[in-house]
Amino acid sequence: MTDRLTIAMGSLAAFLIVLALLATQLGHASPTHPSARAVLVRRIYETKVVERVPAASAAHSTSSVTQSVSASGAPSATPVTRTS
Repeated sequence: MTDRLTIAMGSLAAFLIVLALLATQLGHASPTHPSARAVLVRRIYETKVVERVPAASAAHSTSSVTQSVSASGAPSATPVTRTS
């Protein structure tokens, strides 16, 4: 019976030692001085596609313009499309 008690106490001691070592590592992880202020960079990409249809018939001369704007970090929105 004493062998089981010795093994249980040794296991508990080893667990508590590992727990104490991890706690000291966690204590060292917190910075002693505040870090530099985080900077948020947003990039906005604007793409324009101009499409000209060659005059198959002289009566219908058309052109269309498609424009989409996207911003990184912003919620996705429906792209803006315009035709004229």
